Amino acid sequence: MGWMFWDGGAQVPVPTNDSLVIDARDLAGIASVTVDDPRCTADGRVFTCVNKGASQSRSVDFTLRTDAGARPGVSGTIAYTLTADRATGATAKAEVVVGTPKLDVGRVPDVTHARVGSRIDVPLRLRNTGDLATDRRIMLRWESEGGLVFDRKYSNCAYGEGDDPREPGGRTSVTCVFPVSSDSVPAEGTVELSSPLTATVGKRVLTAVTDYSARLLKPLEQPGGGSHRGTGPALTLVRASGTGGGFEHGAEGRFTVAADNSADLAAEAVTKPSRRAGEWLLDINAVNHGPASAYGIDDKSVAVVDVVLPKGVVAGGTAHMEEEDSPYGPCLLRVGSTTTAPFEAGHRHYVCSVPFGVAAGKGQLFELWVKRAKGYDGAKGRATVRPGPAGIPLHDPDASNDSITFAFGKPSTPTAAAPSGDTLTATGTGRTLIATAAGAALLGAVVLVVRRRGRTR
Repeated sequence: MGWMFWDGGAQVPVPTNDSLVIDARDLAGIASVTVDDPRCTADGRVFTCVNKGASQSRSVDFTLRTDAGARPGVSGTIAYTLTADRATGATAKAEVVVGTPKLDVGRVPDVTHARVGSRIDVPLRLRNTGDLATDRRIMLRWESEGGLVFDRKYSNCAYGEGDDPREPGGRTSVTCVFPVSSDSVPAEGTVELSSPLTATVGKRVLTAVTDYSARLLKPLEQPGGGSHRGTGPALTLVRASGTGGGFEHGAEGRFTVAADNSADLAAEAVTKPSRRAGEWLLDINAVNHGPASAYGIDDKSVAVVDVVLPKGVVAGGTAHMEEEDSPYGPCLLRVGSTTTAPFEAGHRHYVCSVPFGVAAGKGQLFELWVKRAKGYDGAKGRATVRPGPAGIPLHDPDASNDSITFAFGKPSTPTAAAPSGDTLTATGTGRTLIATAAGAALLGAVVLVVRRRGRTR
């Protein structure tokens, strides 16, 4: 319980000797109150808490415990009385009801092989597993990433979108609020949406992920949500019919929509001498030629780039910085067939992770700083785009551009050029890019110039 004083801008002296009385006598046989605060004294079910200094906290914590034998639905009242020197008094009351509602959301089935441009239904059920009917407004929220476009049909729902609604990397959301009187859910009762939400599978959808939840709003709480209000009738909750598809163990759920679409991820690489003698830069780009955008799930990457440096070359650092606006993605040390470790200089095999996904027509940059040994013979390394730990099928239509080879200039000593026997096997012909100290010759790749902001070693 907290309190404050307001002088309306009159700048009067600060009130002192605050006294809060908590009167719980009406809760006899319903609940007991305990207060563990040295400022408070008890007289039966009445507690008096006094602030003797202006610096003391203007709040008191207390605990309510249901009395044995109190039936769900039985209620009583706690009364609060506040007084202070140089302040007018105030009183307030709060109702205490035995029991609590608890909402579980129903399972929403995943959608597979959805046709781009088709419309899907998004139903939802709610079950009250508590021992008391819902006595507050119910808020349902759907947050989707990946390109679903929800129809703005219901007047009690707010619809949100990212900065660019055509870009599936931005989230879309639907937030619906249901009043107490008509949409209460009885204890052990099950309700469902009067009509399902509807959404269109956008042209960039590969796998769209939608999280949904149910929550009881506090009195006067603003639900937030999107800035666009639906234009149709109000969505309501009605008693559910049939068995449905089961329920989650709680108030949160998730479903995915997998479209009959593909994302053509390609590897590009550029090498160039560094300003430091004996050092080179390796710029790698994981480019998505579309037509779908590819995004990971939670913190799991949708794709990685497997980088094997040629013999005679090791990495000395990476341009990745732990900043949200860094153009470069992170690269990890490969320590086994399926294991990685934090970046460490002095090795040849690394895995660069596409951290958040990549939209159609865009790419994710990586940069390694490498050192050539004196005996470097011009051998080639290889960068290969592979599916990431998110496990999302890319349905890549062109495997020939998944891999690219690269070299770091001419041999440092006159030897016969030979390909490294330690590179990864890749499907397709691949491409080769060779850069010299005088310039760069690029075969079938695109050079992207991005200002490098700093080094980490």
